[in-house]
Amino acid sequence: MSKILAARRLRARVRGASGAALYQPKPLLLALGLVALPLGAAAQDAEPTRLQEMVVTASGFEQELKDAPASISVITREELQTRHYRDLAEALQNVEGIDVRGATGKTGGLNISIRGMPSDYTLILIDGRRQNVAGDVTPNGFGDALTSFMPPISAIERIEVIRGPMSTLYGSDAMGGVVNIITRKVAKQWGGSIGLEAGVPEDKDWGSTQKINFFATGPLKEDLLGLQLRGSFFHRGESELISAPDGTTAARNPAPVESRQHSLGARLTLTPTKAHDLWLDVEQNRTWYNNDECQLGNVDYQCGNNLANANGYRDYLRFNRDQYAIGHTSRLGFGVLESSLMRSVTETLGRTIPTDARPGGNAHPDVGKARKLETTNTVFDTKLVAPLGERHVATVGGQWWDAKLEDGLLPENHSQTIWSVFAEDEWRILNNLALTVGARYDHHDAFGGEVSPRAYLVWNASDTWTVKGGVAKGFRAPRLNQLIDGISGISGQGTNITIGNPNLKPETSTNTELGVLYDDRRGFNASVTAFHNKIKDKIASGGDCTVNWISGCAANPTATYSINNDEAKTWGVEFATRIRLAKAWTLNLNYTWTDSELITDGRKNGKLSDTAEHVANAQLRWDATEKLALWVRGEYRGESRRFDGDPKNLTGNNRLEYEQIGDIKAYTLFHLGGSYKVSKDV
Repeated sequence: MSKILAARRLRARVRGASGAALYQPKPLLLALGLVALPLGAAAQDAEPTRLQEMVVTASGFEQELKDAPASISVITREELQTRHYRDLAEALQNVEGIDVRGATGKTGGLNISIRGMPSDYTLILIDGRRQNVAGDVTPNGFGDALTSFMPPISAIERIEVIRGPMSTLYGSDAMGGVVNIITRKVAKQWGGSIGLEAGVPEDKDWGSTQKINFFATGPLKEDLLGLQLRGSFFHRGESELISAPDGTTAARNPAPVESRQHSLGARLTLTPTKAHDLWLDVEQNRTWYNNDECQLGNVDYQCGNNLANANGYRDYLRFNRDQYAIGHTSRLGFGVLESSLMRSVTETLGRTIPTDARPGGNAHPDVGKARKLETTNTVFDTKLVAPLGERHVATVGGQWWDAKLEDGLLPENHSQTIWSVFAEDEWRILNNLALTVGARYDHHDAFGGEVSPRAYLVWNASDTWTVKGGVAKGFRAPRLNQLIDGISGISGQGTNITIGNPNLKPETSTNTELGVLYDDRRGFNASVTAFHNKIKDKIASGGDCTVNWISGCAANPTATYSINNDEAKTWGVEFATRIRLAKAWTLNLNYTWTDSELITDGRKNGKLSDTAEHVANAQLRWDATEKLALWVRGEYRGESRRFDGDPKNLTGNNRLEYEQIGDIKAYTLFHLGGSYKVSKDV
């Protein structure tokens, strides 16, 4: 098998894919550096150049980046270690086609938008395992809190980012793209690292930050049993509340609140023979945010228009996740088989049952008491990668996904099950021409089956030029609570009822892209990619019981609900280049132009919100010495719509807000930083 795969320019080892922007303080970052224990084998995982060229997410097996059947970018371990990142979104902010500042969450975290599509269309993976949950366990604008649930930087080998749908391999939620965090493997010799970071703002009104992360790995019994330990701790101090021009200070405030986060994990690997690996992985994530001045939501009986009401919030918010996974890899004579079983429990604490929550029109019996918000997702994945003859590499597999949602606001718990099968084949038509075709069938117990096919062609025109492009269908199932026949949530600081819509259909998309890549292998590379996405049955707010009656309106006659819009489109161009200006000077540039269109009842209805037409990033790096590196970076985000659709069709509070402040304005940010290597281990 090794010779066959080598002929395809694959590796002989086939393996699987196992709002702050507007109120950002000016930080004077004190980079306290990376303090490492002697790493031994752990430090010799691979050459940095090779890591930038090899990817696994696009096809399920390892291959050169330029041969991958997708538009893909890689963030290396070196890049992660020499920069200051708070969460996953910040680590992706310099990737072309990605916008992380379009919709900042209430906790100050960033959301990940790919090619103009909202963050719900981005599937997050850790070693190929899905992290997105089926139900909305962070309602009312707190979804950004989940981007903090990532392994410590010191435990990450690289991050692979696919721009464009990957529903064929990964199913629902991969309609916009995929972010796969690939962690470092258990090493054959003991080694590790400790990282310390601190951020001290220039303005004392902004809270400082401190972070520590650690990583250790090595054998418990040589060639049989290995262990990996990882963890991180983060603290952000509180900031002074921001005042309006008239001097007043609103309780709901964009100033970052005090927060604490920690992540702890461990992995145990067993290698009974050279052909088999078994592993067990556990991880705990905890995040806490202060809300004692109602910065994130109106605290019961403390803020709001009526102090006699419970508004749905305590004086803190906590977001927790516990994840357990086991897996097995078999290197068989005809291919590689990978299987894993994961159970993930995600919860929100600090929410309460508001006074105005009236399921069935009656007062809720638990007003003011803790509102349970918990989702449990159990996912089984299996995948076989095998060469077929001299010119084919086949990937076949399946997934079983069971999801449960418990919400104290709802009269009963809800669940759903999705099972899937998929197959894909890379056919090397010529030595320099490969066609990848595949399809996936997903069966949802609420609305039946959905087929997601794709076809992708990669032509290596020469050693330096590559042309690639394809067509794929994307698929995204409604959130579990969006299908509930009755009350599904509450917004407006505990005053507006939302109901589910059992008539919702899954969103589907047809996505086309064509790209050209150039790499002279001497320090200069560039790529240009054009893309077009057509979304059918886009799910959006807009249903109103006072206008269109559905079954849940009977007990909630003034409620709102989600509907399927007729159609939405996004299209644009991505450009990226890396230029080695001199031995010590490197320039990185990327630019993305994106346009969008909503179509309702067969008529054009404006653009998508939070989708900037122009996004650009530039970084100049100077490796002054072998130990000292300095860099300056700039980022530009153009104007974007504040609300979906044509502003002329806005009503109510949205119209008033738009008339007062208009669309989201363009802005430019500049960053200056550097790193210094004190010694071999510091």
